[in-house]
Amino acid sequence: MRARNRMVASILFFLLFFLTTSAQALSPETEMLLRLLEKKGIVTRNEVNELRREVSAAVPAMDRETIKAEIKDELKKEMAAETGPLASIQDKVSISGAVEADYQYKDHRDISDKNSDGTSDLFVSTVELDVQAVVNDWTTADVVFIAEDVWKEGGNEDATTLFDQAYVTFQNEAASPFYAVIGKRDLPFGNFFTHTVSDTETYNAYLINGPGATLGYAMQEPVNLDVSLTWYEGEKLISALHAASLGWQRDTPTSYDDSDEDVQSYIARLSITPMDSLTVGLGFDSEPGYTDRNETFNAFAEFTFADFTLDAEYFDATSREKHETDGKSYEEKALVIGLAYQATQALEVAARYEGYDMGHDPDQDGDLGAVFALGANYNIFEDVTLMGEYRRLSYDNPAGSTYEDTVNEYNLRVAVGF
Repeated sequence: MRARNRMVASILFFLLFFLTTSAQALSPETEMLLRLLEKKGIVTRNEVNELRREVSAAVPAMDRETIKAEIKDELKKEMAAETGPLASIQDKVSISGAVEADYQYKDHRDISDKNSDGTSDLFVSTVELDVQAVVNDWTTADVVFIAEDVWKEGGNEDATTLFDQAYVTFQNEAASPFYAVIGKRDLPFGNFFTHTVSDTETYNAYLINGPGATLGYAMQEPVNLDVSLTWYEGEKLISALHAASLGWQRDTPTSYDDSDEDVQSYIARLSITPMDSLTVGLGFDSEPGYTDRNETFNAFAEFTFADFTLDAEYFDATSREKHETDGKSYEEKALVIGLAYQATQALEVAARYEGYDMGHDPDQDGDLGAVFALGANYNIFEDVTLMGEYRRLSYDNPAGSTYEDTVNEYNLRVAVGF
C-alpha cells in the first residue's frame, strides 16, 4: 500500500511539476501539493524529501515529452499489475463476440413464381458482442448484443445493435443443485444443431427468445441430470412458426389479441448425459392460443464417436389452435438429422437432412417438405473460419401449383470469433 501511495503521489507531483515548474526550482504549487500529501499521510516527510531530490536531479536532463512518457509508462504498469485498480474487473468480466460476413446465391428469388430469376447477396449475417460478469460465487450477469442480416436484401437493411439477451443466473454447483435464470434470452426449448453456414428451419420456427424465469435442478453425478421449468408471457413460438415460411400459417380473427401480458406460457425440459459421448433430452412447450393451447413436444440427442458427431432433433405439434376459416387444426412435424466429420484439425465436413410435414391434407402451396445441406469449414487462421455450403429446399406443392418445387442455395461465410 505504501508503495502504491508513493507512486500515486509521484504521478500527481510530476503532473503538477510539468505544468508549473521551471528547470531550476519547484513551483509554489508543487511545494503546496507536497505538504498536502504529507499532511494526509499519503507520503512521509522522508519520502517528500526524497521526491524533492529526485526531481531536482532529473530536471536538467528531462524535457516535457520525457516526463509525459514516464508518467504514461507508470500508469500502464499500475493498470497491468495484478494488484492494479483494473485487476478485479479483469478477473470478473469477460468479453467475447463474433463477426460473420456472407455471400449467398439462390437460383430462385421468389418461391411463389416458377419463372423467377436467381439472386445473389453480400451482407453481414452476424455482429455479436457477449459480456459476462461474475458478480459473486452465486451470481453471473450476461448481456448479449446482436445485429443479424445487416444489409441483406429483404433483411435488416438498417439494423442496429440490439439487446438480444440480458439475464442473471443464480447457480453454485458446489453448494446446491438448484439454479435460477431470470431475464431476456433464448429460452431452453430446442437445440437446433448445425455444423454448416445455415441454421435449421426449425431454428426459425421454434426458437423462443424473450423475457422468462427458469427454475432448474442440475446434478453432474451419475448422469449429468438437468431438469428445468421456465415461465414466460405471450405466444412467441406460434408467432415464430407463422413467420418461418414453412407453409404453416396462423388463421385467427382480426379481433383476436395475442398480446396477453399474463404469464401463461411455460417450457418443461429434461436432459441427461449417460456417457461422455451421448446427451439426450426432452422438452415440452405450451402457450395460450386461439380456441386451444398451442403445445409442442421436442426430443433431441447428440452422439460423438471417433471424429464424428451425430445429432438428431424432433418436433411434434401435439396441440394446435383451430383455424378460423375452416375450423381445423393443423399439427406439423419436423425431423432434423446431422452428421459432421472432423477430417483434420483444421477441416470439418458436415451434412444435414431436415424433413417436414405441415399437417395439410392435401398439401398446400409453399409447404416445405425437405431440406438437404452439405458444407465444409476450414480454419484458415486462429479463430478465423472459412465456411462453404450447398443447400437444397424442396416443397410439397399440389399439382398445378405456380410455386417453385425446389430452390438451390449456395452460401459462403467468413466467420471471426474473439
